[in-house]
Amino acid sequence: MAGSDYYIEDNSDIEDKKIEAAKNLYREGKYSNALNLYLDMVNTSFSYKLYYEIGRCYYKLNNMQKAEDAFIRSVELEAFKNPSYLYLGNIAYKVQDSSKAIGYWVKAHAVKPDDESVCLNLATSYFTRGMRFQSVFYYQKYLKYAKDKNSAHYLEIKKSISEFINMGEDLYQKAMRAVAAKDYKTAIQALSQAANIYPTSFNINFLLGKLYYERKEYMQALAYLKQAYCLDSKSFDVLERLPFVMLELGDYTGAYCCMKRLLPLVLNNQNEYLKIIKAVNELERGFNRSSYIGHKTWAENYYKENNYHFSLYEYENCIILNPEMAADFSGIIQDLKSFINPEERIIKICLEKGSTLYSIKDYKQANKYFSKIMVLSNEDSSEYRFAKSRLVNV
Repeated sequence: MAGSDYYIEDNSDIEDKKIEAAKNLYREGKYSNALNLYLDMVNTSFSYKLYYEIGRCYYKLNNMQKAEDAFIRSVELEAFKNPSYLYLGNIAYKVQDSSKAIGYWVKAHAVKPDDESVCLNLATSYFTRGMRFQSVFYYQKYLKYAKDKNSAHYLEIKKSISEFINMGEDLYQKAMRAVAAKDYKTAIQALSQAANIYPTSFNINFLLGKLYYERKEYMQALAYLKQAYCLDSKSFDVLERLPFVMLELGDYTGAYCCMKRLLPLVLNNQNEYLKIIKAVNELERGFNRSSYIGHKTWAENYYKENNYHFSLYEYENCIILNPEMAADFSGIIQDLKSFINPEERIIKICLEKGSTLYSIKDYKQANKYFSKIMVLSNEDSSEYRFAKSRLVNV
């Protein structure tokens, strides 16, 4: 698998000279000597950074058990912003535990989303498990963040993903023509093939879900509409159909949750709003405080399967069904959001810090935050345009 070294700024009060000497030895490839210096400090220093460095030395010396022990100790001391997750994922992958590896790598991705190695590791691991939606999702992130866009490996992956996208779009257009001709069988065949090739397309997932819904094939409709929801959780078209699919399948709590999600989108349409409120109230009468438990079980199962998009959806359902459980689930919901879209959190922090520094005319430091936003955001986003407009030559 791809590897990546993180270099930590050591601002702790542990023996600075030994730390620097050990780092120099590590850079020179003298891992045993570096390890001995780090181990000398264990009894006098207590730092997650120290155990991280010890783990790296063991990793380079191919002593994976001791490397894993050191990295786990590091994580126990500091669970957030810890680069040990990358190596823990690599170790798990080496023993062919792809589920455990993915679990660690998504945490590494949450810390450093633009690490191309982590994105590539996740993409290939999901691919080997047959989870194409997640695989393409991370391959696209790898293509975005890869620094060497002229390497043979990058160009090979870019060519493959481009072919997937083009084939998916061609099949989608074929389906649209078939729909116009009311040839729904051909449309569904084309879209099913397209969804397998290009599973991260909202348009493909939505249209396929919609056609299955209209044909009353509700299980298939549910699968694709939920995937479309994961790609755009604010889509009125998706949320308008999902409740009725779930009602047909007897999932009344799921239908209720979708209707609650739909309410903010119809605030300006009084008739539609009152209609949904009436349906929500009718469904609510059949629930109690334990109605969320089934969704909690689904959320936990999806989490174990590394399907974090669906896990997040179900944990949010738990809170919709029982708001009193918000404190119990807020932590894991925040984690799942950071697994799926860590860029959102980091961009928000960078906007706040960059704007503050810009306001006091510390343009040099502000530029660092605005530049980071431009790396993490999409070029057509308001965040990208704002950050670009604030860059100052200093």
